[in-house]
Amino acid sequence: MKKAALLIALFFISSTAFSQIDFKKGTVSEVLATAKAENKIVMVDVLTEWCKWCIELDNKVYAKKEVSDFANANLISYKIDAEKGEGVDFAKKYQIKGYPSILFLDGDGNEIDRIYGYVPAKDFLEMMQDYNKGINTFSYLKTEVEKNPSNIEASLKLADKYSMYSESDKAKELLSKIVEMDGSNAGGKTDDAKFRLILFTEKDEKAKQLEAFITDNPNSDQLKDAYVSVAETYYYELSDMPTADKWFKETLAKYPSDDAVNSSYGQYMNQVAVGFADKGTGPEDYNKGLGFIETALKYVAGSVNEASSYYIQSKLYFNLKEYSKALESVDKALKIFDRKLYREHKAKVEQQLSQK
Repeated sequence: MKKAALLIALFFISSTAFSQIDFKKGTVSEVLATAKAENKIVMVDVLTEWCKWCIELDNKVYAKKEVSDFANANLISYKIDAEKGEGVDFAKKYQIKGYPSILFLDGDGNEIDRIYGYVPAKDFLEMMQDYNKGINTFSYLKTEVEKNPSNIEASLKLADKYSMYSESDKAKELLSKIVEMDGSNAGGKTDDAKFRLILFTEKDEKAKQLEAFITDNPNSDQLKDAYVSVAETYYYELSDMPTADKWFKETLAKYPSDDAVNSSYGQYMNQVAVGFADKGTGPEDYNKGLGFIETALKYVAGSVNEASSYYIQSKLYFNLKEYSKALESVDKALKIFDRKLYREHKAKVEQQLSQK
């Protein structure tokens, strides 16, 4: 029991090591009571031990001074593990479907809005500021669109909210209305709506429509996302690696310094390497996998995905019976992300080394 408690403590220490936000301790009810007494809203970061993007949120968003300064001055901040203690019931109550999910609650526990998944610091700060003012929330946008159905900007934001809450039919209905209202894209939002609609289509049709969107909308602010989406669709949904590779390389050539593009390509390389680690049949396959990891590391350096790369690298070395190298790689992964999966793999490596 002591060891388990220590591991949990180490997780929370590592997950907040770079964060400058003052996350309160205590129960949910205690935190809500504090918020009510101080007339503030609560920002609840719902996480799990295995959530790598929760670590990225700590390191690259909560660590930003402008984010932490605003949160500490205006909000009551709190973290809760969805798989431990009262976090289990909390996640069920608020229908948490992915991690990280950041909920914004009033002092009575009513949801104001949420942020789903990893969001870059600039966007995260803007959303925190809006929710604290009570603007651009789900209820606010619904009211705005009801009052003025021709408000394209509010309609687009509301469609995104419906998508986040898995109400895809309502999202598609709003997006289609935007396209109908402004077919010439005079307001600059019709291309955004068209791009979002494509993401709801079936995988075969999605790839074709994304390619057409790229051709037809060369000046769209959604162009980068379209490039990334078509590459990812070919690989993850259609299992067409040659075409995916073509699109990834075109995307990298067009956006060579973009963090999101580099991250997407690095994760793609990681996934290819995982295939060789898990399904390879001999040294030739495992060495091919190591080659993909070397490429991945160039694109994921400084992110939590670097830990994934080192873990996969360790698995490949383990398959090659190069246990010292395997240990070195998994230790690098653990320095970035102290994850149970990595600790268990390290134990396997150490067991092999002890038998030498």
